[in-house]
Amino acid sequence: MIEVFAPPPTSPGGLEKTKTSTHGQDLPQGLGPGFAARRKNAQGQTIAFVYGWTPDYKRLLTVNIVEHAAGRDALADAVEFFRQLKPVLLDKAG
Repeated sequence: MIEVFAPPPTSPGGLEKTKTSTHGQDLPQGLGPGFAARRKNAQGQTIAFVYGWTPDYKRLLTVNIVEHAAGRDALADAVEFFRQLKPVLLDKAG
């Protein structure tokens, strides 16, 4: 699932708590601010996700992938989706 929020539904502090609780890792240089991590959903499935936002925190782009494809790294896939979508969905003029 890919979503764009303008404005984001949670505070920067809320995102920092999410990053801490999920052991999130900063996005690669040039993609931030944001982080990538894994979490469990209500059904017990592992979700790989990326949260990235504009420096002024007016827009948030999220990418969520349910991990179930054998031989795939869903977290790496989520970061790559974010990398490709960021210029179109996050960086564009709001």
